[in-house]
Formats: sequence, C-alpha cells, structure tokens
Amino acid sequence: MVTSAVEKIDDTKVKLSITIDPDEVSSALDQAVTRLSQSVKVPGFRPGKKVPLKVLEGRLGKGAVREEAIREAFPGFYSQALSEHEISPVGPPEFDVDAFEPGAEGAFTATVDVRPEFEVPEFEGMTITHPEWELTDEELHANLDQVRERFAEVETVERPAQKGDFVTVTISGKKADGTEVEEASAEDMLYQVPEEDTDSELDTQLVGASAGDVLEFTDVLGPDYPDGLAGQEISFTAIVKEVKVKTLPELDDEFALTASEFDTIDELMDDLRTQAGAEKRQMAVANLRGAVIEAIAELVEIPLPESLVEEEQRFRLNRLAHQAQHAGLSMDQFLSIAGGDDPQALMDQIREESENTVKAQLVVDEIGQKVGITVEREDLGQEVARQAMRMGRDPNEIAEMMLHPDRIGALYADAYRRKTIDHVLEHVEITDAPPPEPEPEESELEDTDVEDTEPTELEDTEAEVEETEADEEE
Repeated sequence: MVTSAVEKIDDTKVKLSITIDPDEVSSALDQAVTRLSQSVKVPGFRPGKKVPLKVLEGRLGKGAVREEAIREAFPGFYSQALSEHEISPVGPPEFDVDAFEPGAEGAFTATVDVRPEFEVPEFEGMTITHPEWELTDEELHANLDQVRERFAEVETVERPAQKGDFVTVTISGKKADGTEVEEASAEDMLYQVPEEDTDSELDTQLVGASAGDVLEFTDVLGPDYPDGLAGQEISFTAIVKEVKVKTLPELDDEFALTASEFDTIDELMDDLRTQAGAEKRQMAVANLRGAVIEAIAELVEIPLPESLVEEEQRFRLNRLAHQAQHAGLSMDQFLSIAGGDDPQALMDQIREESENTVKAQLVVDEIGQKVGITVEREDLGQEVARQAMRMGRDPNEIAEMMLHPDRIGALYADAYRRKTIDHVLEHVEITDAPPPEPEPEESELEDTDVEDTEPTELEDTEAEVEETEADEEE
C-alpha cells in the first residue's frame, strides 16, 4: 500500500510525501535482488540463480540493492501519488529518500514543478494591429541589390583604399619570440575593408593604404581564434598588393537578360515585387500569431516554473551550439563573438526570451483548456504536413519521425496551440490587415474528386497516432 500527501511550496512547485508499507518495500528489494542476480557473477552460484540479499550486498556493496530497488520502484510510487492528487508535473521530480530498508516502512519526498493557476484575461473584441505586410520601395530595391550583388565585378583601381573597398594583401602575424602564427597569416588574401568602424587594427591601417605599402602594427587576437591564441598580442606585417572596387551592374534590360528569365528590367522588378511581397505577407501573418498572444500575455502576471524556463534555455543554447559547430567555433568563442563586449548580456537576453516563450505557451494552453480545444487525428496530420512543407521534406518521412513515442507529445502540443491561436484570432479585432487571398478559380477545382481519392500514407499514419494515444491511455 502506498499513501501520500501533497504540500504546496509556491505557485509553481509542490512536494509529495510518499509512504510505502513494509510489504511493498520488501517486494521492491526482492525484485531488485532477482534482477541483479541475472547480471552479476557470484562465486558458488550458477549464472541466473537468485543470490541471497546478504551475499549480493557483500559482493556489490550494502547500498547497491537498495539503489536498484529505488531506481525501478520509485517511478511507480511517484505516478500513483500524482494520480491520487491529480497533479500534472511540468518537469522532472527531485527525489529525497528518507527510509527504504527491509521490514520497515519506506518514505521519500518528490518535489516537482507544476503549472501555475491564473485567470486568462478577456480577449474577445481586443484590438490587435496587424504587423506591416506591404512591401516598401526600399525593401524592393534591397532585394534587387541582392541580385545585383551576385553579378558584381571587382576591378583594380589606382588610388588609396577606402571603406568598402577590396584589397589583395599578404599578411604575416608573429608572436613576441618571432614564431609565425599560421592562423593569423595569409598570402594574397582578398579582403574587404568594412564600411563601419571596427576594433581591428588591420581595418584601421588599410584605410588610406595604396598598392605597394607595407603596414606594420600590433593587435590582440579576437575570440574567434583557437584556444591558446585568443587574447594574445601579435605583431603583424601586411603588404598591400592591389586596391579593388566592387561595381554593381546597371539596372537595365541587359542586366535583366543576364540575371533572369525576363527580357526587360520592368518585368524583373515586377517579379521581384510579387515574390518579395508574398514572402513579407506570409511573415507578417506568422508574426500576427505571436503578436496576439503577446498582447494577451502582457495583461497578466504569471509565476513561471523554473524547469520550463531552463528547458527553453537549453533548447536555445543547443541551437546556438549547432551554429557554432557549423562555423567551426567553440561555444565560448561563438558566445564571445555574438555577445560582443558583453557575452553575459547575450545570456541575459536568452533568459528573457525563454521566459517570454514559456509565458506565452502557458497563456495559450490555458486559453485552449478554457475554450475546450481538442486535437483530432486530422489536426495531427495537418501539423505533420505543415512541418514537412516548412522543412522541405516528404510528409511521410516527417510523420514517421514525429510519431515516435518520444516526439508525439511535442507534435500534439504544436497542433493544440495552433488550433488555440486560430480560435483567438477569430475572436479579436485585427486592424490594418491585408486583403484576403483570392479564392481559387472554379475551373481549378473541377478535376478534384475527393470521394475517389485513395487514402494517403499520411492518413494511415494519423490512424496510427490514434492507436498510439489509445495504447498510452491504457
């Protein structure tokens, strides 16, 4: 028999005190002895034969059997206590064992984060300004300049280098003892002098330098250099070989023919306007979903479970770690570069963003519960298709991946939150919204016979999701 009591520590944390009767303790210890006997070789006992508790403890140490019993039995005792008190944890528990010995009651506590209780602000009729969705002339020309950049030419000029110019330079970096630093040296390197001021002494020296100039200076290597070099003062010699300037092609019909499938610059600009405008509109519609939840979340104070915030922080830091690995940098180097003079400010920003994300998720989940949002198998299928489109991969491949028992909970949460936000958008006033997308022409729909369409693998996968959920409920 297992009994338990619950104590509220604060708005996001509770402590369960769990007591196990002696028979349950003895049973758990006996099962632990059986499991360990299968894997531990004890002289005088055949492999697999159950070894007496005292003998096993003498072989493995007095606490080994107890630890094995606790590891296997406590999750079940903990689950019983959660069910008894109708607690839905949002993070892993912290166990503290008070007693667990043969012939006596067992006792332990489990401290765990829970969802805070709060009232969702009234949002029906709330006015939300739609994020800017119309493409500006400046944005159109920025897109056009990106195309021009791909066809730019670099030409040698007979004048001193200016900001934004390119220079061909051979540079040698040496330590105080004269040893050359390969990582800080390069031959005939094409280097662009930054448009903005930087802390690099090389950038300072290159402005005003001409072909044939020899520049000598010292500088401290930045955090993007390998460990052991970053922070060292190095003596540099830089020989300027050439000064070059980048020339963008003229915006004329000849450029349109070279850079695109169009014959005229007007046709190219119209196509860019259509594509870039559609992208900005899609981004604005996506941002609207976040804006409406952010507006609601600002109306309520919510204590945040620390485990959820830490989980979100880990997710963001892991994403940064992948970016660092892709750039060939250590995490410390990447954070130093991304954080500039104050890497801690970047960590503080990640913490703040994590808190905002967790708060928004709590608000969405509470709204969904309040209005009775449910997730059907069709919703899961649509979410799989949506994620497959976003990732540019086959829906069936994504379905197989997302329907793994370890991931289906996240898929369900995504579908649940998407439906909840859809509900919210239907009940708020949105100003400055784009006009609705044009409906498909009737002729485009004539050839589609839904009744005769064969079930897709994705639909079969949705059925598997339903079966998986049923199995989990059992």
